[in-house]
Amino acid sequence: MNRYVLAVALAVLPMLALASETPSSPYLSAKGHAERTVQPDRFGIDLRVVAVDMKPALARNRVETLMAGVLAGFKAHHALPESIDATAISVFAKTEYRDDKEAFSGTEVSRTAHAVFANLDDLRQFIDGIEADKELQITGTKVTRSDIDSVRQDVLREAIKDSMRAAKAMAEAYGVRLGTLYTVTDSPTFVGGRDELFSMTLPVPEPRAKVDLQVGGMKVEQNVFAIYFIDTGK
Repeated sequence: MNRYVLAVALAVLPMLALASETPSSPYLSAKGHAERTVQPDRFGIDLRVVAVDMKPALARNRVETLMAGVLAGFKAHHALPESIDATAISVFAKTEYRDDKEAFSGTEVSRTAHAVFANLDDLRQFIDGIEADKELQITGTKVTRSDIDSVRQDVLREAIKDSMRAAKAMAEAYGVRLGTLYTVTDSPTFVGGRDELFSMTLPVPEPRAKVDLQVGGMKVEQNVFAIYFIDTGK
C-alpha cells in the first residue's frame, strides 16, 4: 500500500499548479497538509557601497576601493566562491532641495554585492569586521538550506499523501466511493511565518557595531487540494 501511495503521489506531481474548472459530475474535494522544520545551512548577506562627489572620478574610485574591501572580506571569511556577486557601477546625478529649489549635489556612484556563507560564524565575523557608515551599508541577510528544493519536494509528497488519506476518510464518512482523480493544485509555500528564505532586515550599524545573528529553525509548509470524482456506478 505504501508503494502504491508513493507512486500515485509522484504521478500527480506534474499536475500541480494547473488551472482547473469545477467538474460537472459529482465530486469530492480534499485538502492535504504537511510541514517540516529544518535547520538552515546557508547564510547570505547583501551590501551596498555608494559615494557622492562633484567629481565623478573621485566617487567612482571611492566605490571601487570600498568594493575591493568587501570582496576581500568575503574571501577572507570563506564565502562560497560561486555565490559571490557584485553588480556593475551605477552612476546618476544626485540632487537635493535647497530653499525649495532642486540643486545638483554631485554624482552618485554605487555598487551592490552579495555572498553566501556555509558557516554562521563566518558571516558574523565578516559583519564584525565591516566599517559600516553612509557609504557602506548592510541591506539585509537571508538564510536557507542547500537542499531546500529537495525538502520542498519531500513536504509536497507528504501533503499529497495526506490529501489522499483525507479523501478516503471523507468518502467513507459520506458513504460514497471515490472515483478517478480529477485534478490536484497546490497552495503557496510558507517558511517560518516569514518569507521563503527567512529574511532579516538589518539597520545600518554604527562603525564597528556588532550584529548578533540568532538563527532558528525554518518551517516549510505545503497545502494540496485534490478533487476526485465520486463513483456513482452500481
